[in-house]
Amino acid sequence: MLHLMLVDDEPLAVGYLADAIREWDKYELVIHKAYTGMEAMDKMRGMRLDILLTDIRMPGMGGLELADLVREQWPRCKIIFLSGYSDFDYIQTAIRKGGMDYVLKTEGDDSIFQAIEKAAEEIVMELQEGDIVIKAHQLLLQSIPTLRRDYLLDLLTGEAESDTGRAKRFTELGIGLEPDQPVYIAFGRVDDWGAYQALTDKSLMLYSIQNIAEEFLTDKTRFLFVPIDRFRFVWLIQPKSFHYQDGTPEGEGWERLGLFVKGTSESVQATCRKLLKLPVSLILSSQPCEWKEAARQFDTLKLMLSGGLVRSKEMLVTESGAGTAAGGEGRSSQTYFAETMLRNRMRKLDLLEAHLDNGDKQQFVRMFEELTRFDALELTEAKITYLTLELFANLSAFFLSYVNRRNLVSVIAAKAQLDKYTQMENHGSWQDAIAYYERLGEAIADYNGAMQQERTNDMIRLIHQYVHEFIREELSLTRLSEVVNLSPPYLSRIYKQLTGINLLDYITEVRVARAKHLLKNSSLKIHEVAAEVGFESAPYFTRLFKKITNTTPVEYRELT
Repeated sequence: MLHLMLVDDEPLAVGYLADAIREWDKYELVIHKAYTGMEAMDKMRGMRLDILLTDIRMPGMGGLELADLVREQWPRCKIIFLSGYSDFDYIQTAIRKGGMDYVLKTEGDDSIFQAIEKAAEEIVMELQEGDIVIKAHQLLLQSIPTLRRDYLLDLLTGEAESDTGRAKRFTELGIGLEPDQPVYIAFGRVDDWGAYQALTDKSLMLYSIQNIAEEFLTDKTRFLFVPIDRFRFVWLIQPKSFHYQDGTPEGEGWERLGLFVKGTSESVQATCRKLLKLPVSLILSSQPCEWKEAARQFDTLKLMLSGGLVRSKEMLVTESGAGTAAGGEGRSSQTYFAETMLRNRMRKLDLLEAHLDNGDKQQFVRMFEELTRFDALELTEAKITYLTLELFANLSAFFLSYVNRRNLVSVIAAKAQLDKYTQMENHGSWQDAIAYYERLGEAIADYNGAMQQERTNDMIRLIHQYVHEFIREELSLTRLSEVVNLSPPYLSRIYKQLTGINLLDYITEVRVARAKHLLKNSSLKIHEVAAEVGFESAPYFTRLFKKITNTTPVEYRELT
């Protein structure tokens, strides 16, 4: 949808040209009209302008001056100058002002349509191939480090990824590791920030730690430093080559890498202490793991760090390789992945908000059941008990936050059965508890859907009422969008989705129906009827009336 403004000090010319452009109907245009340069500038406040079609000579502010001001506000706006004067000097000045075209009023409508078409096509071309795409590409390149970090953290927290998908993403994000080879993992933290308490200082120091680690490790390994938060980080390491030319067996090659990383880690710690005055603790894997096991290995190292195995500052520990978390029971691979997948889904509960807000009960139920599903066969009874308590706590927090932030407590209190809201023991089983929250979500979706439908009906009713009441006035999308506080493009789309017809077509239907009534029941002249139903141009009214009814206004009056 393009916004086009017509500016001319002759109202009849503006009205005729606006009607002609609407009848041309080549593009989806929102047409704005102004009769002076100052009025045009006033109407431009708060709106986007794509094409300016302006008379070059007007009292007060002329078209050339207007073009200067428009370009300051909308540098990409295409400007077409109209004039009744074939003045070479004006043409040269118009071109210097950035006008796309210069059209003499005597050349007729087709020349104006061609100029608008040229402007519209250039706008489309700029969007596809111009600065916008270039800047978007530049921004994408700038965001690669963040996308890379987010992807790797997802991978390390158990997000499923096929071998093919992982290889593709490694290439797209420039991850300098082999996606089909094992990886060695180390987990680190800053034990004490000391004098560095500001967030900017911490970010800078974490970056400095990364530089120090890269200085020691990248010469002989493939190395990635991935920040987790403000004080923790993970290292992902592979050998430079997986083909040992000195005849070293692969197992010994990985063992050699582990010894190198351990020795180098001591150097990293010492350098951080000496240069940055920061104590850094590290937990190193005892052996490499496949990428599909990386999440489990990462979790083990993280639990060792948070579970108290590293109690003092600046520790360097190698995990046992037994797969036992600090202070906890050993877990099989299947158990670990069942837990991890459930926790990953718990972190996505916020995705339910959109379906609740939209009143889309079916989509809510589908996503809710997906996010709360887990494989109980892979878990012990004790583990199921505590995992379901964890799930219940997450659901309770999510729904309590949702209804509080949207002031829905009084609305859903009766349906919520608040005695069951925060206490698991008020449910017969964990399955009953999850089913309770599913019913609560359905009730919220039903309520929001009903409210949304009511607001929609009110909006349509308000628009229809305004159209009938002000049928004699300009009824542009911009004017109507102000009535219901929506943007013109969104109003156009939502109206058609809800009613099945274009809003401008509805306005035309109302105007023609009103014109029929006046032709049949009044003695108004044709141009007076046209004015009464909002047409500034009687000839345009006649053409449109005939197009819709197959009769001219005069013929319709005679027939009735």
